[in-house]
Amino acid sequence: MKKIFKSNLLLLLLTIVWNACEMDSNLDPIGNWTISEPVLRDLPTGIVLDDFTASEQIQFSWDPAVASNRFIVSYKLYLMPRDSEDYEDALLELVPASSGRALTVSTSPDAINYALWAACYPANEAAELDLVLVAKAIEKTSIARQSLSVRPFSANYQPSTMFVSGEGSEKGGSPTDAIAMRSVTKSDGTATGVFEAYLTLHAGQEVFFRDRAIIGSRKFGGDDGVLEACGAGLEVEETAQYRVQVDLTKNTYTLTKIERWSLVGDAVEGGWGGDVPLAYQGNGLWSADLELFRPYDNAGFLFRANGDWGLLLKRIVGTQIANNLGGNLAMETDAGNLGFEIEDVPGVEPGNYKVNLNLAAGAFHYRLERNQTSPPVTDNNAVIGKTSNPNGDAVSGSFDIGDTEIPSQLFLIPEGGTAIPLKGNGNAFTSEGHLALEAGKVYYLNDQADGTGQNYITEGQGRITVERDQAYLINVNFETKKFNWKYYNIKVFHWDDANNGWDDRDEIVMNYVHPYKYQVTASLEARFDIKLNSPWDVEFGTDSSQLTGTMVNKGPNFKGITASGTYRVEIVVEPDFASCTYQFVRQ
Repeated sequence: MKKIFKSNLLLLLLTIVWNACEMDSNLDPIGNWTISEPVLRDLPTGIVLDDFTASEQIQFSWDPAVASNRFIVSYKLYLMPRDSEDYEDALLELVPASSGRALTVSTSPDAINYALWAACYPANEAAELDLVLVAKAIEKTSIARQSLSVRPFSANYQPSTMFVSGEGSEKGGSPTDAIAMRSVTKSDGTATGVFEAYLTLHAGQEVFFRDRAIIGSRKFGGDDGVLEACGAGLEVEETAQYRVQVDLTKNTYTLTKIERWSLVGDAVEGGWGGDVPLAYQGNGLWSADLELFRPYDNAGFLFRANGDWGLLLKRIVGTQIANNLGGNLAMETDAGNLGFEIEDVPGVEPGNYKVNLNLAAGAFHYRLERNQTSPPVTDNNAVIGKTSNPNGDAVSGSFDIGDTEIPSQLFLIPEGGTAIPLKGNGNAFTSEGHLALEAGKVYYLNDQADGTGQNYITEGQGRITVERDQAYLINVNFETKKFNWKYYNIKVFHWDDANNGWDDRDEIVMNYVHPYKYQVTASLEARFDIKLNSPWDVEFGTDSSQLTGTMVNKGPNFKGITASGTYRVEIVVEPDFASCTYQFVRQ
């Protein structure tokens, strides 16, 4: 029995030793086996891409590489710049089927053409390249390389998309994180070759443009507004939000710093003289929680950048959603050339809203989301003309009235003066034209001309005061329970029209003098054009060259200054601002 046990034990030990030796022979160290070179075959010395149809595939084949220990071999085929040894320079990387083990791989003429275009090889000119086949088994590789001339398509590739990339862009340097730009198209869908985006750019770090958000896409750089394919990246001096525009038809780019996007108009605080800012949230979105007003039925607003009337977004007609809570937007300066009809953003039911301005890629649009919280507590002093921006163009504001039934008639009554009737229209009463009201006087809102009826201001014994002399348009809305007011500041617009000097114009604010008079003393240049404006509701002008006379709203430019010098400019307006008398007096 003991002899049998010893024999079995000896047999087991011999088996273990034999298996260990067999395993060592199959797992030789890397240096103890070899891999032969694959052989590219049936490869022409040159390829002309125009010789292929759009549906054809270009196939590359090779004889296999063999590992001496029968390890599995996989392949990658690279299209490389001539004599390049760095696979990161590869123009195109192709992986065969079966996880790289197949002995052929195909690609389209379009893919090769795009790879050459992305690397800035010119169209219809032969590119001298290398085709490099890498065979790999475990950690060992062998390489086959053959020269190849490729002539791209005769027609230059035209990108249909553009992106912002680089370490200086909002999302960093990875191409896959590049930020899509909006393709600017006409109303009929025609592409213009212009792309734009709104995003944060970081100072001192490179920014590129790409045509695709992938590795291997074409990078565009540039300097001083000139776009350069495969050029050096550009940088900004200040970290901020920017409007970025690329024009591929002109090979240009522009960067416009956006200090703020704001709302301006009668539906927001301050009216057309106000500027209610939104906050940037990232990803091309600006938003804020705001109170919106409706002092009269067609009261609305605009989106304005940097307080600049040349950077206005208006709604595209026909794009509104239900209850005017959203719509698509277009820049006013671009809309005409793109074939879009635009309009001011109409007002909505008064109340608190979250206002979203979305300028990410796609259709620029806005959305209004009604907040269910109660409106913030405001100063309810009944003061006409109280504003933080008295020198705006068209200035408006409001204060609360009592929660009462709608009267059959309504009067604004100056203390010790004659009652001014307000004209009823549904839930509201409006002044017939602008009323010349005086600071220091007290007014009452009453349903009887002699003041013996119901007073509709519930605080301060019904007293209404006036902050400043002005010509006010009054609207009392019993649905919104608001007393709304509005006045115009008039400015002398003065510019060298003959030499395209509009952008360098003077805008000289005139002083209001009770009643209905505006005046200012200013230096005026001979042969400059002049309009007396409250942009853009009031635009007084005339075709007369006389220094005194009558101007009408929306009239032609005044060209009557023939001698440069200092002039006192004075107008007296009609209450409806349809016309005014004027005089220019040389000092």
